[in-house]
Amino acid sequence: MMSAPILVVAGVLTDGDKILITQRFDNEGGLWEFPGGKVEQGESEPGALVRELWEELGIKVKVGEYLTETLHHYPAKSILLKSYRCELVEGDIALHCHQAKAWITPSESDAYTFSDADKPLVELLKNK
Repeated sequence: MMSAPILVVAGVLTDGDKILITQRFDNEGGLWEFPGGKVEQGESEPGALVRELWEELGIKVKVGEYLTETLHHYPAKSILLKSYRCELVEGDIALHCHQAKAWITPSESDAYTFSDADKPLVELLKNK
């Protein structure tokens, strides 16, 4: 039996009509994703997102509208990914946990290979 899903939060930062995506290192698959990470015990989802974006990108954000959630089953684990719009409040994006970043319009997303858990969010943003 598979254990309970891992709760993960992702932030959708926007700049005009563009959204921020980040690319994992090649030894982690090199896939594109929305930045974020695991919610630690005792943390709220917005609190985890603020912490993760500070750790991963060196930026302070204000967490806004809840967008969607996706449950994805990988061979070794399940991920429950909850996504929120975020507003950049302070800082310049620095890549601490990723090899690349891109600001793209949702319609440009087909040119990038996203992690399976992120694909439904990409489709949601393309159709908004």
